[in-house]
Amino acid sequence: MKKILLLFLILTSVSYAQTKKEMLVGNWLGTDASGAKNTMIFTSDNFISMTVNGELIDGKNYIVKGGKNNGQKGLLKYEIDESKTPIALDIIAYALEKGKQIEKGRFLAILDFKSNDEIKINLSLNGVRATEFNESNAASTILLKRN
Repeated sequence: MKKILLLFLILTSVSYAQTKKEMLVGNWLGTDASGAKNTMIFTSDNFISMTVNGELIDGKNYIVKGGKNNGQKGLLKYEIDESKTPIALDIIAYALEKGKQIEKGRFLAILDFKSNDEIKINLSLNGVRATEFNESNAASTILLKRN
């Protein structure tokens, strides 16, 4: 009996040892407040691909269209801070210059796992990270489901 209890405790602790970053990896789909379909793909090597204005931006191989950086290759990566509540999520834009990644900007977000297959994200476009999910930031919040 003791062996069975010990085995149960070990298996239970291993199943809860998965980090939020590991849970985040995958393909996520949702609809934003304006009714637009959105995709976010988080990879284990910290790249993110996402839908912006109906176009899927490949985080590993993004080519800038228009503006002073037209045709330049860029990258989109993400970082999360699990020690924060809600979880802090940064989406970081990089330019590739002479083979080096040069940070060009960050989108600040908060993230909440509703379950293993459902997350809520609030993405700030004004450079100020929200501290909670509420009515005042509902328009910039999206519920995503694992695809």
